[in-house]
Amino acid sequence: MKPKRPKGYNPFNCPKNNSVIAAFLPPPEILRNYNSVVPGLADRIVAQAEKQTSHRIALEKKLLTSNIWKSFLGLVFAFLIGSLGIGGGLYLTFVGLNVIGIVFSSATLVSLVMSFIYGSQCKKFVQSQ
Repeated sequence: MKPKRPKGYNPFNCPKNNSVIAAFLPPPEILRNYNSVVPGLADRIVAQAEKQTSHRIALEKKLLTSNIWKSFLGLVFAFLIGSLGIGGGLYLTFVGLNVIGIVFSSATLVSLVMSFIYGSQCKKFVQSQ
């Protein structure tokens, strides 16, 4: 049989606090309380929040720039691969290797189209989440 505990009993002797802060900075009342415990602590917390915000903005700029470059380089390399594949197929066709040239050109076109479709589907999937 379990011993009866008084109402509000906390085995860890910790005060219960049911408030949740969903913002980046605590409300002004809590900041004032921080200042009463350690003078200047609220200013340090706000400065840290400003520093974190500027750091996050810088990271987002780097991410955006790298995504733009990655997209641009993907287009450039796809153009080069497509040009070489189709050009090689045309060359083989004009040299007299008709079947091999057509297969080479067709394989290049199919691979480029499939990679485009796959990339489009991946973007739609990521945007939907």
